[in-house]
Amino acid sequence: MPAPTTTAQRVFDITMGLIDEVNENSGETDTADTREYKVRTLLILNALRGELYPYSDTYNVETAGERPIVSVIQDFDTPIDLDDYICQSVMPYGLAAHLLLDENPASASFFQQRYEELRNNLSKGLPKTAEAITDCYGVGFEYNEFSRW
Repeated sequence: MPAPTTTAQRVFDITMGLIDEVNENSGETDTADTREYKVRTLLILNALRGELYPYSDTYNVETAGERPIVSVIQDFDTPIDLDDYICQSVMPYGLAAHLLLDENPASASFFQQRYEELRNNLSKGLPKTAEAITDCYGVGFEYNEFSRW
């Protein structure tokens, strides 16, 4: 399992793209227009991390009977201790929903629904690999005793 590499800054950048707050000329997300969003981002991401941690491939129960919690996101430059798929594909929608809640409730509702859909898909588990099926009955693959009536 590779170490997580996605930072809060990357989640913020993706979110600003989703809510159309990227500077048209420079492509920057850190502008005077997005300053208010950035101030609130770490608080919101820290609320979302606990909800998403049980679905992450970094989830680890160390002591029976104790609910593990992922480390707090302290800054925009340190990798978040959740797997990169969750950080880049699910968290931005949750962040967008929270950032737009007062400003644009219709958009916030769309982003919240998308976040919940993606989060619920995580409950299906991590991707699995295919494996060969072994014939443990010795019947064979082409015919068995019921194949010709």
